[in-house]
Amino acid sequence: MELDLHALEARTRYKVLTGSIVPRPIAWVSTVDRNGIANLAPFSFFNGVSHDPPIISISLLHEPGRSQMKDTLQNILSSGEFVVNIADETLAQAMNETATDYPSHVDEFAMAGLTAVPGSKVCAPRVAEAPISMECRLYGLLPIGTEQSGATLLLGEVLLMYVRDEIIDERFHIDIRKLRPLGRLAGSDYTYVHETFSIVRGHYDPASGTVVPLKG
Repeated sequence: MELDLHALEARTRYKVLTGSIVPRPIAWVSTVDRNGIANLAPFSFFNGVSHDPPIISISLLHEPGRSQMKDTLQNILSSGEFVVNIADETLAQAMNETATDYPSHVDEFAMAGLTAVPGSKVCAPRVAEAPISMECRLYGLLPIGTEQSGATLLLGEVLLMYVRDEIIDERFHIDIRKLRPLGRLAGSDYTYVHETFSIVRGHYDPASGTVVPLKG
């Protein structure tokens, strides 16, 4: 089947894309507004961009019919700072609770029964229960599409990371089987990410004319 995405309705495009780009990592983003009220919400259009400098990306979709920008975006534009928390299996229900469209004066940490820990380098708090948190400063943003049907692509520079001791070793390797992060699928579906396999990548050696394994 060939799909011309520009010939499809927006909702259909969303279903096809989110069903194909899987599993997606989830950025559980915490921010704070000008009145000091914390906000927490999950976003699955999230990934790494660069390690030097350490940059991550998050895309916040514009919701048709919504006159105001999302609290997360408004807070980031105001303060220039945010925290990306990574949710594990034990936090699935709490994370889903924070996806509710609460009014801006509601503290999602309190609604989900989570503990807010003050940031070390940013004004936004992190989720104490999360195995990984990344304190970020806004690096740049790119408006995409229109205010009604597009998105805002945020780039964040990671200033500091909190990593739970038991999931990282002395060589700074993070054990995915101990991290057990959630992955986003389509619709209301999620997946657990903990089963792995390894494939050694090859390197072409011009001297021998053969492909040799890269050393890890």
